[in-house]
Amino acid sequence: VRLLESPDPEVREQAVWALGNVAGDSPQHRDIVLGCNALNSLMKLVNPRFSNTQTIRNLAWTLSNCCRGKPQPEFHRVKPMLPVLRQLLTHNDSEVITDTCW
Repeated sequence: VRLLESPDPEVREQAVWALGNVAGDSPQHRDIVLGCNALNSLMKLVNPRFSNTQTIRNLAWTLSNCCRGKPQPEFHRVKPMLPVLRQLLTHNDSEVITDTCW
């Protein structure tokens, strides 16, 4: 999670991808990602000032992985990302929109 704040954009992108893989593996792993306060750092990166289109795509995919699975995550854990998901739905890249809706 600390790598999400790296000054190196490639390191940040790889950290986003890694957390997406962990969160998408199982509801238990998703809850671990949510429990270690990864969402706050992930949501900060949605700003195009910090991230290129590929990183934004990975962010959309990672955030969607944090919302999936049965049992569903506790709503209070994912509620803070609703404004960010709304923002991603207006992105000009179709892959970002697709992953956000997924």
